[in-house]
Amino acid sequence: MPPTITPVSTAAEFRAFITLPRRLYAAEPSYVPPLDHDRRQFLDPKVGAFHTHGEAAYWIARREGRTIGRISAQIDHLATGPMHEGVGCFGCLDAADDPALVADLLATAEAWLAGKGRRIARGPFLLSINGESGLLLEGQDRPPMVMMPWHPHYLAAHVEAAGYRLVKTLNSYAFDNSTGDLAGRLKALGLERRRAGFAVRDMRMDRLDEDAEAARQLFNASWAGNWGFVPVSAVEMAAMIRAFRPLLRPEFGVFVEREGELVGFALFLPNLFEIAGDLGGAPSPLGWARLGWRAWRGRFTGGRGVLFGVAARVVGSVSGAGIALILVDELMRRAERTGVSQVECGWILDDNYAMTSVVQWLGATFTRRFGVFEKTIATAQAMQGAAARG
Repeated sequence: MPPTITPVSTAAEFRAFITLPRRLYAAEPSYVPPLDHDRRQFLDPKVGAFHTHGEAAYWIARREGRTIGRISAQIDHLATGPMHEGVGCFGCLDAADDPALVADLLATAEAWLAGKGRRIARGPFLLSINGESGLLLEGQDRPPMVMMPWHPHYLAAHVEAAGYRLVKTLNSYAFDNSTGDLAGRLKALGLERRRAGFAVRDMRMDRLDEDAEAARQLFNASWAGNWGFVPVSAVEMAAMIRAFRPLLRPEFGVFVEREGELVGFALFLPNLFEIAGDLGGAPSPLGWARLGWRAWRGRFTGGRGVLFGVAARVVGSVSGAGIALILVDELMRRAERTGVSQVECGWILDDNYAMTSVVQWLGATFTRRFGVFEKTIATAQAMQGAAARG
């Protein structure tokens, strides 16, 4: 029996859309659901930061009364320039192990994008490349990590069977403080000498909005030339800071300055799954109380570097490389002081050979691989023209 795919239009359908992955993958031993509340903050058009500069539609697939799949289609109006010309995106792709179902879900998203004049479907993204990016290809058995998606092994094959091709691979690496290799390698590079002339400071919690805005501007300028780049909006930065503020500490933000000018920034987020993973997607009141207590204690063993950048004018230079090394060193020093033994840095484009070689030389180990897929689709105008000629 073919599935019925319908748009999400009611509060009950939106709840079903949010909760589908944890129901669908309940038997998967390596899947840990994110909090429904956090997913809602991303996806709800009433509160999600993406919706201040983009538009999205959601669908649910059902068969014989069971919810078996979901997908989104979205257009980010901040995604401009030649690399984004004619591109629309899909995301939130979760489905039972059924290639026909996945193909139908993708076709639904494609039709919506075509109706908006888009000729390329790219994804998956939640909902932007600045959120959770790519479809998990390797690393399903790794512990879950904040702001990194999880997908079953079969899903990539079904996406390719629906006519999509892999266009970019995103790799994630982790630094481990327990080995001691990183400190030795940084010392060999003469890092203390490279620090001369630079001032390093913490994130200022009493001036958090000011620091976040300065970091956002530096990040956008630093990465503007990268594939798929979409600027982080002020609203998105504020939403991220607001969502993680209970977990943030001054030392989690690293600011490198030279003569009063911000030239480097990095932000570390502790792994929320460590304190929320055993509570399920929808904790009970007692579960929420436990989460609050755990967040207050702030004991984490792992986390992720989510923002990292150097001033645009020194990108690719010796000075820029020195600033990047200072940022890595500071992140790991601060992580160690707070009890964190492992910091995951992801993602890095597979063809960013310079960055990949540096992190590997510094002793980072590969952890996960994600894929971004694309398909050329017929626009609504082209389909109408073909129908008229027929």
